[in-house]
Amino acid sequence: MSDFVLDVLLPKTDRVVFIQWAIMVPFWLAMFVVMRKQNRDLRTFVFGLAMLNLAWFAVRTVH
Repeated sequence: MSDFVLDVLLPKTDRVVFIQWAIMVPFWLAMFVVMRKQNRDLRTFVFGLAMLNLAWFAVRTVH
């Protein structure tokens, strides 16, 4: 694996994780705005994906 991919999957510093948070939080907030008029099942699915993504980032900060 290249060093870039390894650093994304298993970051050596919290800085990388916080950069990922900074990129993804606005993305997920925009998705919530777009999804608010969709049916409930689709909204729940998108919310679940966002929580999984953000939880993965949170777990990696504890390394």
